[in-house]
Amino acid sequence: MSGDDPTAWRIYVSRGCISAGLCLAIAPDHFEFVGVRARPTGAPLDEEGAAAVLDAANQCPAAAITVERPG
Repeated sequence: MSGDDPTAWRIYVSRGCISAGLCLAIAPDHFEFVGVRARPTGAPLDEEGAAAVLDAANQCPAAAITVERPG
């Protein structure tokens, strides 16, 4: 699979999450709060969702979101 196929992407939120909530505001279908940290919901990614997840990762004030694209 190509790195351009969002269905193969893996999303991680590190312990550095400060619970700012931007990821939930930007990509609510793909992030949720569990305890004091955000985590990926595991919802399937389409092109629109992938763009939102990348935007959330880029805007995270703690740089706690990592998106791995295989290939």
